[in-house]
Amino acid sequence: MQDRARPHRTPAVFYFLSERFNDRVIALDCDKHTVNGRAWPPYSPDLTPCDFFLWGYLKDMVYRQTPQTIAELKQYISTACETILSDMFVRVSGQFCLRLRHVVAANVGYFENIVV
Repeated sequence: MQDRARPHRTPAVFYFLSERFNDRVIALDCDKHTVNGRAWPPYSPDLTPCDFFLWGYLKDMVYRQTPQTIAELKQYISTACETILSDMFVRVSGQFCLRLRHVVAANVGYFENIVV
């Protein structure tokens, strides 16, 4: 998926997944096309650590140096990944758990404006 575009889905894909994985398929609109699948939960980029932390952090670190080639870009990304300390992961994990508690409190519904 790019630019928040919805994935391309066809009944043939759902049929294949349903045959292959039975009731273990979780996909957007799966419940409309199969008997056994489960619908994908509401999309919330604020819940996933890669979305609310990692991509922004790496982008900031990498583009401070203005890479000129693909090789430089790859090197800057690798270097930025190495700067992430383990205590950052602990804090991010705590934020993820806090965000999940908000989901539970909202009865798995939608909520907005949670600043943590």
